[in-house]
Formats: sequence, C-alpha cells, structure tokens
Amino acid sequence: MSMLSADPSFKLLAICSCVLVLESLVLAGITPAKRAKHKGFINPEDNRVSFGEARMVDGAEHPEVARVQRAHRNLLESLPLFFGLGLVYVLSGAPVLGAQVCFIGFTVMRVLHAIVYLNAVQPWRTIFYALGTFCLFGMIALILRAVLAG
Repeated sequence: MSMLSADPSFKLLAICSCVLVLESLVLAGITPAKRAKHKGFINPEDNRVSFGEARMVDGAEHPEVARVQRAHRNLLESLPLFFGLGLVYVLSGAPVLGAQVCFIGFTVMRVLHAIVYLNAVQPWRTIFYALGTFCLFGMIALILRAVLAG
C-alpha cells in the first residue's frame, strides 16, 4: 500500500473520492432537513423525534424533498463508475496529467451539478452533468491507451 500511496494519481483519486463521499453525505443530510422543514416524517417511530405538527408522509414527498432525493440518487449512480474507473486508471499507469484533468474535472462537475440541481438551474444542470460524463469517457480512453500500449 505504501507504493500506491506515493502515486500522485492515487493521492488525487483519494482526495476526489473523499470530496464526493462528503457531497453524498451532505445531500443525505439535506433530505431529512427539508422533510422537517415541511413538517413530515416517513417512519412511524420518527414521530417521537419530530416537531409537534409533523405528520407522516403518506404518498409523494414534498417537491423540495423529492428534488434533493433526485440529486442524491443522480450522484449515487455516478459514484461507482468514478471509483471503479479511478482505481483502474491508477493501476493502469495512465498519465498523471489525465488523472488531474479527469478526476478534478469530474469532482468539480458533480459538486456544481448538485448545487444547480438543488436550485433548479437549467441549462447548467445538463451542462455540468455532460462535462462530468465526458471526464469519465476521458478516463476510459486514457485507460485503454495505457493498457493497449503496454
């Protein structure tokens, strides 16, 4: 593991992965905060820790809660792709510059995507999503180049 931790691409992957997991945890925390703001809870036992006027959500969530949930799910769908490709990228010995562009680019785009998603800002939501996806395609191309050249 000491060899891997000395690899600049691995260090960058570790940092970007931590940022993305923190983003996921923040979105996970915003969901119940929005639900509490709209005086709702989803499990019967949650009534014990809810404010007096809260009611059990039976059916669709409040639109603000649903928006946060969609942003969170969207992030969660992309994380396994980034984590898996990032590890393969590091192990393939692909260029550090590519890691810097793709890892940082993906991370920044995903954070910006969540911000504009929560604030209902188009076309930026689509633009940030697409740019993040291009970073994944870039990782794929650089991995294939590294493994096919070696």
